[in-house]
Amino acid sequence: MKAKRPPPACACAAKDAASAGRNAVQVDPQIKADNLVRLRRAEGQVRGIIRMIEEDRYCADIVTQVAAVRESLRAVANGLLQNHLRHCAAAAFRKGSDQADAMYAEIIDLVGRMTR
Repeated sequence: MKAKRPPPACACAAKDAASAGRNAVQVDPQIKADNLVRLRRAEGQVRGIIRMIEEDRYCADIVTQVAAVRESLRAVANGLLQNHLRHCAAAAFRKGSDQADAMYAEIIDLVGRMTR
């Protein structure tokens, strides 16, 4: 079993220790808007897939809709990764070797997750 690495102390880290989560350094408004549109579309598509299955619709039609949802989610992941690289990773790289090394490892892990 692969050992879990603690999250890097990158530029995405929460500003104070009392905060439970991590926040992005900066969120590109256009990427955020595009992601929300894609996610809402995917949400509607998933509801449609549920209805199709309940109605015993043709399998190939359902698979086509599943592929459309996967593409929407892939596009969201790409947008998030773009924002992460542009802002969070760039800030970590500017801060120095420890944070940069942690960020390199995080990016490699993220790319691996996206390509599975």
